Amino acid sequence: MRNIRSTKGLTLVELLLVVAIVGILALFGYPGYTEYIKKTARKQAVGKVLEIAGRVEQFKTQKLAYPSTAAELNGFDDATAKYGFAVATVVVDSEVVGYTVTATPVTGTNQVDDRCGTLVYSSTGIWTFANSLTESDCL
Repeated sequence: MRNIRSTKGLTLVELLLVVAIVGILALFGYPGYTEYIKKTARKQAVGKVLEIAGRVEQFKTQKLAYPSTAAELNGFDDATAKYGFAVATVVVDSEVVGYTVTATPVTGTNQVDDRCGTLVYSSTGIWTFANSLTESDCL
């Protein structure tokens, strides 16, 4: 009779096969993961833009005019850089009697190459994005 040894562990071929499978999964999974991260940061920046737009509208309701500077908005802060976007000061257009709030991707973050680019919200409720994208593409 032959002495049968029980094997403990993996052979080199089995180990290489597992490493190859994990590599292939990572190859296809990483781009989806990074796009998910960008989309999440974009949604947070959109929320901040809408929060600021709400403050502008509240200011107009109370003072019967749009603010001339961001300092007039109580508690305005440009803390969105942590999302990869910087929310610009509210730009009031006295000729149109309206405003725009802009969120610009910050250099050195993942959002720099975001497909939607700079997010612009106007007092008419219209969003504008880079590359002629629509709300359904970016929001």
